[in-house]
Amino acid sequence: MSAIDSKQAEQEELVAEWLRASPGFFERYATLFNDVRLKHPHGDRAISLQERQMTMLRSQNQELNRRLSEMLHFGSRNDKTQQSLVAWLLRLMGANTKADVEAAVMVGLAEVFEVESAQLLSPNLAFGPWINTPLCGTVKELSLASVDLLASQITIDPEWQSMVAIGLPLGKNIGAVQSPAVLLLASNDETRFTADMGAFYLCQIAELTAVALDRVQAYEITSD
Repeated sequence: MSAIDSKQAEQEELVAEWLRASPGFFERYATLFNDVRLKHPHGDRAISLQERQMTMLRSQNQELNRRLSEMLHFGSRNDKTQQSLVAWLLRLMGANTKADVEAAVMVGLAEVFEVESAQLLSPNLAFGPWINTPLCGTVKELSLASVDLLASQITIDPEWQSMVAIGLPLGKNIGAVQSPAVLLLASNDETRFTADMGAFYLCQIAELTAVALDRVQAYEITSD
């Protein structure tokens, strides 16, 4: 910064400090509101201080309206999701065979999350890390090793843009810990599952799925 620019900055700061310390100034010189000209925030033309203030207020109102619309949209979507989850849970509780549980999971969760695919992958010791830390994000962001691991059991649809893979802690509830299976949800929407999204509810769904699978397995064992 040149000496001239530095001097101007000091003078402007002094003016700003004086105006802050003199709240009655613009009451005594109200006409300045119309006389002072400022650059329009979205153009090159000059506008009055009052016009600039109104422009800022309109922008703030538009932003508030946008956020309110988003809140209402997500609130409505969350209500719908919650109702769908309750219906899914009731279906899961009523499933008495492994096939019924798998159908409840794959068909029900595809409806709940409005995704193109919900699948249960066969147990694999390599899925262990995904129990506490689900694999989640856009397909292009996921590590090649993780995608290859999934591809060893299923065909990765090229239309899938985002996925979440959650490890299922099988056997924990019946005292016979097994290699974890995986619940895989895949969407053609790149924004459906992101790396920074919270996984709390997803992990709860995985726990419920594991409990249901353990329950029918224990029933089949005792029946034999």
